[in-house]
Amino acid sequence: MEKSFHAPPRYHDTVRGVEDYLQQIKRLEEGGQRCTATVLAQNLGVSLPSASEMLKRLAEEGYLEREKDGAIHLTTHGRPLAHMVLRRHRLVERLLTDILGMPWHEVHREAHRLEHAISSRVEEHLAAALGFPEYCPHGHPICPVDRRELRPLDALRSGEQAAVAQISEISEELLAYLDQIGIRPGTVLTMVEAAPFDGPLTFEGEGGQMTVGREVAAHVRVCDPAQAGWINRRATGFAGRVGAVDPAPQTTLPS
Repeated sequence: MEKSFHAPPRYHDTVRGVEDYLQQIKRLEEGGQRCTATVLAQNLGVSLPSASEMLKRLAEEGYLEREKDGAIHLTTHGRPLAHMVLRRHRLVERLLTDILGMPWHEVHREAHRLEHAISSRVEEHLAAALGFPEYCPHGHPICPVDRRELRPLDALRSGEQAAVAQISEISEELLAYLDQIGIRPGTVLTMVEAAPFDGPLTFEGEGGQMTVGREVAAHVRVCDPAQAGWINRRATGFAGRVGAVDPAPQTTLPS
């Protein structure tokens, strides 16, 4: 008699969709942006009717509240779940950069593919192996509280210096462009000139001067350079073990 083999249960697409919506709402909250069905539909790449239907369901299940003006807010029931998914996503990003050596501007999409498959147990082991990092490679907090004082890049005055603290993950094309011109998390920039009439901004960085439009600058937030030391805190747990060299290789098997 032939044995019957059953494929392992596939991750439920509906649960994944719920998590995607909740974490996107929390991303917008972190950035101080107003969250509406239209904004979510654009950011998630879905139709407005699809977004509205999902949001209606999430509101009915107590994950979020919808104001009369269309603004959306997470509830005390929805916020912990949103944070859990974001934490796993950002830990995976650190795994990809710190351990696997992937460029910081290429890990967001890959982490999104992996985040939903991580259990609570794996999440905690991953955090410990990475040395409990505080921020993802793009500068977003892994813990719920961000103690840095952040402000928009275009808020700098002429001659003022600040460190890049956080870059929006709105598109990997934008991240790659910023990396190419030298605007990366932890980079210290000095405002040289802000052209009038909403013109471009010129900064002095590690590689010289660079000019960016205000639309691009809107996706970058900065902080005092003294608060940007986190970028140099690499994983010391698992990374250290991977890179360690055994000074005296064993020649006999242990008994």
